[in-house]
Amino acid sequence: MDTELSTVAAKPGAADRTPLGRIQADTNQLFLKCLFSFNSFGNLGELSENMRILSLNAELAAGRAGNQGNAVRALTQYTRELVSRLNAVSRSMLSLKSETYNQSASALRVLHQLRLLNRALEEMGKRKSQFGKVALDKTTRSRADKLSFLLENIQGMTRNANRLAVEADQVSEVVTQAGSIATNIAIEASSAGDHEAEFDQVAKTMRGYVAQLHQMLDLSSGPIRDAEAIGSSVQALTRQSLGKTPSLLTSPNV
Repeated sequence: MDTELSTVAAKPGAADRTPLGRIQADTNQLFLKCLFSFNSFGNLGELSENMRILSLNAELAAGRAGNQGNAVRALTQYTRELVSRLNAVSRSMLSLKSETYNQSASALRVLHQLRLLNRALEEMGKRKSQFGKVALDKTTRSRADKLSFLLENIQGMTRNANRLAVEADQVSEVVTQAGSIATNIAIEASSAGDHEAEFDQVAKTMRGYVAQLHQMLDLSSGPIRDAEAIGSSVQALTRQSLGKTPSLLTSPNV
């Protein structure tokens, strides 16, 4: 999939400041910001599985501790609920990532087609006598349809960035609750007698997972905000382009 990225997200020339050039550059940036955000959570599924295994081991330790492990046993139940939430988030993110890849590839294909249509319309404008009104109208409608389809794909990518922000909020809630569980297990360890070291290790491992989740959130927060902002901007630019003539779309600084 990363191999596709180098092909799909190839940037237009740095000097291309036409509206279509700016749309393509911004669409690339939107995709890359989304992709970086998704990849920030790339190990979420593995971490969730590790947390599940930790909860099972903690439950076994609580069973060995008898009455001294009752509170820890209850905390492991809460941990498994958090694992279920993380699994749901991970599945959702994978689906969003796949959608975003498809939308980006589709958008860039349409941008290439729009460049060809604009060139065709320019030539028609220069040699009106050689082209009938029917051909000109048909090509103009095709261009408008392509721009509308491009806008749909950009809107889809922006929605996915917004949905990713919602999923990140879910992870943030898990971080808070998992941190509390780790703290409570550490408290229980202090009065667990011979089982103190075992419970301490569970608490320490849980805090490590919390730190990893924190890192994922820290890495993704900026790119998610950037993606949302870029998405809004490029949508506005694409809507403006729908009302412009082909000659304006191929002129810089318009």
